[in-house]
Amino acid sequence: MKKIFLIIAVLCTVQFANAQKVFSLHAVRVEGNTDAFEKVETELMSKVTQDAVNKGDVLYWGLFKVHKFNNSLAPGEYNYVWVQWANSIDDLLGAKGEWWKNISKVLTPAEMEQMKVLSASYKGVEDARNFFVVDDEAYDNNGKADYFQFNFGRPANVSGFIEENKTLWKPYFVKNMSKMNMKVWGVARRLTFPTMETSHNTVMSWDAFSSVEDLMKYRIGLQFPGSDEASKKTKMSTYMPDGFSYMPIFKVLKGTTAKK
Repeated sequence: MKKIFLIIAVLCTVQFANAQKVFSLHAVRVEGNTDAFEKVETELMSKVTQDAVNKGDVLYWGLFKVHKFNNSLAPGEYNYVWVQWANSIDDLLGAKGEWWKNISKVLTPAEMEQMKVLSASYKGVEDARNFFVVDDEAYDNNGKADYFQFNFGRPANVSGFIEENKTLWKPYFVKNMSKMNMKVWGVARRLTFPTMETSHNTVMSWDAFSSVEDLMKYRIGLQFPGSDEASKKTKMSTYMPDGFSYMPIFKVLKGTTAKK
């Protein structure tokens, strides 16, 4: 009987996990004519992804560019990331997620030729795709999120980190988003790891703003209204004593929107 209950519990957990939103981050290093790359992605390929979003196959697709305050890239550093969201892992990894196979059905012959010409002037020299499951998220629909900060880390206590984000920090951000000019917040767990190294980040969160100025004020700590109470309750120094290991900033070059 105990085994039966255990099996039922496992099945329920799997079904619940499958119902959670998931997304992939496909980072790439593009060399050559990056203006041509951006034109292909934002003006041509985005039509194909918008078609997939309109059909309900893809929840969201976007092209983000690493925002730097200089023009240099370190060896092996990526400069763009494709973000793709889906309602389930089946949608993300299955046929619905392979929207690029419909390119000839969406673009005209002239657009296909234009893409061929532009694509010859640049190349992707490195790329990496990783998958995440969303644990929680919050939105402020007043305004557009143009700049994202991704926060990657490896908590000593993953479950504690996720639970505190859901029960303490989400309510705080929801209450204060408009005061902070924050547009999007979320937290997720990483599902894929490229090697057997034990130093990989296991979680990420994200904060989005309309301007890079608002994002930087957030980083400095100028935009934390009424955070004293939340700071008294937090156990983050225990859950993740070393803090976030990597916090890149991205500018949204193109994002799809659901058909209304």
